[in-house]
Amino acid sequence: MFKNQIKTAVAGIVILLIFVWGCTKIDSTKLGQGLIPTVDNIHTFDTTLYVIAKNYDNPSDCDSVNTTDLHALGIISNDPLFGTSTANLYLEVKPVIFPFTLPDHDTDSLFLDSAVLVLSYTGSYGDTNAIQKVKAYELTNQFNKDSAYYTCNVLGYANLKLLGEQTFAPKDLKDSVHAFRENSINQLRIPISKALIQDWINTASTTFQSDSLFVNKFKGFAIIPDQATGGQAFNYFSLTSADTRLSMYIRSSKGTVKDTSVVDLNFTVYSSEANSIVRSRGSSEITNHLSHPINGDSLLYIQTSPGSYAEVSIPGLSGLSNRVINRAELIVDQQYSATTFDDYFTPPQMLYLDTKDTSTTGKYIPVPCDFNSNELTTGFSYLGGQAVDVNDGAGHTVKRYTFNLSRYVQNLVTRNSFNAVFRLRAPYYIVNPTPFVDKCSQIIPMFSHLMNNIAVGRVKLNGSNNTPTRIRLRIIYSVL
Repeated sequence: MFKNQIKTAVAGIVILLIFVWGCTKIDSTKLGQGLIPTVDNIHTFDTTLYVIAKNYDNPSDCDSVNTTDLHALGIISNDPLFGTSTANLYLEVKPVIFPFTLPDHDTDSLFLDSAVLVLSYTGSYGDTNAIQKVKAYELTNQFNKDSAYYTCNVLGYANLKLLGEQTFAPKDLKDSVHAFRENSINQLRIPISKALIQDWINTASTTFQSDSLFVNKFKGFAIIPDQATGGQAFNYFSLTSADTRLSMYIRSSKGTVKDTSVVDLNFTVYSSEANSIVRSRGSSEITNHLSHPINGDSLLYIQTSPGSYAEVSIPGLSGLSNRVINRAELIVDQQYSATTFDDYFTPPQMLYLDTKDTSTTGKYIPVPCDFNSNELTTGFSYLGGQAVDVNDGAGHTVKRYTFNLSRYVQNLVTRNSFNAVFRLRAPYYIVNPTPFVDKCSQIIPMFSHLMNNIAVGRVKLNGSNNTPTRIRLRIIYSVL
C-alpha cells in the first residue's frame, strides 16, 4: 500500500511538472517589452486568418442600473444606424428621517411658493444642441425595495396627470443656476405642481409620520421624454448626488412675521429607482444586416447595452499546426463615415470579447488563458478592447479595437483545444456569477465590473469583407 502511495505521488508530481511546463510554455507568449521577434520569414512568420462575424440584435437585453451609477434620461429620435432610443427615469425622493417636521407645526400658516425637482447632471451622449422636453408624472405602482428593476421594465405612471415639465437643450444644463439661496451648475430643474405639494403640507401630520405613510401618499416620480418634441441625446444624472432632490419653497406666517424656507426631500438610502431604455429599430441600417450569412456580415453594428453584438468565429484556427505563438491579435476597425451623426454618436470606449462555454448551452465566459482577474484593475491592458485612434489608410481617423488572444491560440495549437465561438459587444457591466478554473488552470473569481456607462456608444465596424481593414486575426509565430 505504501509503495502504491509512492507511485501515486510520483505520478502526480510528473503530471504536475508536465502541466507547469505546459502553462509556462503558454505564459512565454506574454508580449511586450520587445519580446516579439522580428518577422524574417525564416524562423518567424506572420499570417492573417479570415474571420467570420455575424450581427445579432438584442435591444430587449435587460440590465439593472446600479443605484450609484449614472442614469439615462432622454430620447434619440433618429440614429440612422440603430433607430430610436428612449430612456425613462423613475425615482423616489424622501425625508432623510421619519417622522419629518415642516418648518412650522401649524400647517394653516404654511403656504407653498414653488417646488422644483432637481436632477444632478453629469453629461450627455448625442447632439446636445437638439431641444428636448421631459415631463414628470406620478408612478402608479409602488416600488418594492427588495426587487431588481431592469432597463427592459417600463413602469406604469399616471399619464393623464401631469405634475411638471421642462424644455431644454442639453448643452445648457451645465450652465450656472441662480435660485433662492443657491448658486449651482449642472442641474436639470423641473417645476412641480403646487397643488401636489400643498396637499402634502395640508396633510403633513400623517403624510410625513413614517416611510410607509409617505409612500402611500406618493409612490414616486416618472420622468418621461416627450416624443412629440423629440431630441437627439441621452442625458446622464447622478441620483446619489446631494443636488438630486425635490426642493419645496415654503412660506410661513405668524402674525406680522413672514419667512421663506427651503425644504428638501432627497434621494436617500431608503429610496428606490429604475431606468428603462427602449430601442426601436424601424428601418435603420442594422435591420439590413441581421440575416446571418454563412460567410459573415460585411459590416458589424455594435451598440452599447442594451443593444447589439456580433458572434465571431475563426475557422482557420482548427487544425492549425503546433508552433510558438508570439502574438495573436483580433483586430476590429471602425468604418469611416463623413456624416455628422458620427460626430456626436461616438463609439464605445470599450468593447469586450468573451467565448461560448462549450460545457453549457448559451453561457459565455471570459476568454480562456488570456483573461485573468488582473484585467479588472489594469483597464484590460493585456486582453485589450480599448478604443484607439488609427489611420484607416485613406487619411481618415477611425477607432480600432484590438484583443490579445496569444495564450488562447497557443493553448489551442499545443493541446488541440476546441475552437470556440467568440462574442463581441459593448457591455454596461461584465459579470461572472460563479468562480471557475479555465483551460489554463487560472482561477476566474466572481466579479461584476463596469465597462461602459449604460447606453453610451455605438459603432459600425468593418466585418467579414474583402478590404484590408476587415475584421482579422493576425498571428506572429515561430516554427518549432
